[in-house]
Amino acid sequence: MLEPIFLVNHHWNDINPVDCGREKCDPSHAFGPAARFYWLLHYVVQGNGVFTAGGKKYPVRPGQIFVIRPFEVTFYEADSQTPWEYIWIGFTAGIDLPDCLNREYVVNASRCGSIFSSMLEAGEMEDGRELYLCGKIYQLLARLTEKQQGEEDYVERAKTYLESNYMREISIVELAEQMNLNRSYFSTLFRRKTGRSPQQYLTDYRMEKACELMVEHGCAPGEAALSTGYPDIFSFSRMFKRKFGVSPREYLRQNREKAE
Repeated sequence: MLEPIFLVNHHWNDINPVDCGREKCDPSHAFGPAARFYWLLHYVVQGNGVFTAGGKKYPVRPGQIFVIRPFEVTFYEADSQTPWEYIWIGFTAGIDLPDCLNREYVVNASRCGSIFSSMLEAGEMEDGRELYLCGKIYQLLARLTEKQQGEEDYVERAKTYLESNYMREISIVELAEQMNLNRSYFSTLFRRKTGRSPQQYLTDYRMEKACELMVEHGCAPGEAALSTGYPDIFSFSRMFKRKFGVSPREYLRQNREKAE
């Protein structure tokens, strides 16, 4: 069910709303490939679907925005079992937008749901719809900028968790879900802040602690393996050699020679 809100294009310079509405899609309902002259943000209220942009497919769930940039060809399709319902806002912009809109195709934005819902009130207005939506778009951009500034907190929390639980079995997918982040977005964010993927960061930290346990605390390689999250000496030794180029026992021998 398509519920558009009809707007007048005033060609305003800073923020200029041109399209808004809500749609509860039928199963497998699709749109595109298509391009537009304006920014178009879809906020998924419920259900699921897939957004295709930049040659890649992105699963989108409730609380996320999929971002269509001006003149970019995209395609999107509702799930066949749980089709999505979304609210969209389209606008041209003469101002700088939050980095996440330029960088990410799917943005986690559960805190923005009320802003999108209130945009629909424009449909009940006889006059001033466009001005009202300008205010809502600015409010949305402020919230997304706030989110952008909090990205470092996500990474620091993830690093603290990995460093405090490296001795346990850790799933990066589950860690992202627990932080209410898309796995792909979480990995991109983590890599941008640390230069490494979450999995590589965890592996490097485990190796660092394993060396510390063996060299400074006299642990055997098997003890170091179990103490750093590896179920057996074989998987530990394989990862250790990949990291340092030698086996754990050879590493210990070389360190003893240096000490002597």
